[in-house]
Amino acid sequence: MARLAPLPVGSVPELNDVFEQIKASGHYIPNSQLILQRKPKMVRAIRALSSAVFDPQGEVSVGFKRLLAYVVSRTHGCHY
Repeated sequence: MARLAPLPVGSVPELNDVFEQIKASGHYIPNSQLILQRKPKMVRAIRALSSAVFDPQGEVSVGFKRLLAYVVSRTHGCHY
């Protein structure tokens, strides 16, 4: 249970472009990012990190990175 409630999408208009990109790519918007809307720079930084990690030009395929992320998440009890 989060200590802070997630804010609805659109609560911070300067992040609308970020959330539209996420929706357009067919992904869900994680609650962590909905909570972090209170600190818009943090949301943008997390998105930049995620884009760098899952860069298709990397040495490891994106599919393998996603599989690895899934296994690590499940191992630690994350059900996302």
